[in-house]
Amino acid sequence: MKTSDLTMADAAHAQSVTHTAWWSDYLALTKPRILFMILLTVMMGMVAFAHRQLLMSAIFHALVGTGLIAASASILNQWLEQERDGLMKRTRTRPLPGGRLTSFEVAVFGWLMAILGFGYLAVFTNWPTTIVGFATWLSYVWIYTPLKTWTSWNTLVGTLPGALPVLIGWTAAGGDWQHPHAWLLTMLVILWQFPHFMAIAWLYRDEYDRAGYRMLTNTERTGVAAGWVAVAGAVALFPCSILAVYSPALWPSGLSILLTIGVCAYQLRAALRFLRNRNDPSARRLLYASLLYLPMMMLIVMVISCV
Repeated sequence: MKTSDLTMADAAHAQSVTHTAWWSDYLALTKPRILFMILLTVMMGMVAFAHRQLLMSAIFHALVGTGLIAASASILNQWLEQERDGLMKRTRTRPLPGGRLTSFEVAVFGWLMAILGFGYLAVFTNWPTTIVGFATWLSYVWIYTPLKTWTSWNTLVGTLPGALPVLIGWTAAGGDWQHPHAWLLTMLVILWQFPHFMAIAWLYRDEYDRAGYRMLTNTERTGVAAGWVAVAGAVALFPCSILAVYSPALWPSGLSILLTIGVCAYQLRAALRFLRNRNDPSARRLLYASLLYLPMMMLIVMVISCV
């Protein structure tokens, strides 16, 4: 092979790698793992209302529209926090602080996803779903994100946009957003976020402090307050979770309640250990327990709704 041929091949390979990295960075901005969990909560809301009568087209449109809006929220969140992300070890390699994408590129991408998402939901779902989607995006990007540098109460505010995708799914399936069961499921996701976020806040407390975020684990350094918040959320999830999976069908309801109690107890045990020990290993166990709780509860709710 000639030297010129090798040079051309190397150039083509380098260009391919560059394009792959470029798309990878844009994908990373959407936070795929968080996006996946958000879409699962949308599915839970849809199945809980419509049971087995869901149309595939309704599922598709709700997930696509919500996915675009959730992606926009994550992108604009990183756009607003790019300087602070650069101060934290766990976020400084993201596309913006890492210098692989410009602020302008990320802003355009974020706003484009928002416009497409709102337009998609308005055309292919209904207005209640679009309004809830907008409320989720607005509260996350423009209320919760700025509050993180102002007050440790930001965690309480942040639970709302974290849970509203349940209502997106409920309304997209044709349900009334004011229905008590819709808000019961929403409350389930709200309460779950307290043990989940307290574990994360403890594990990254020094990084949050360095970046100027006002988290409970920074304003109250012993971790006692964070521990009690985690325990309170885990305890409150018991009645909320049991009511969420209750069914008039006796046998499925009994089995689902037993599974629910087991999952809740596992998370509460981890929260109590964190309150007692207040160290990184106990916080990490609490984080893992919370990451087990939510998908398990969503699965139980969806299965019991289809019985």
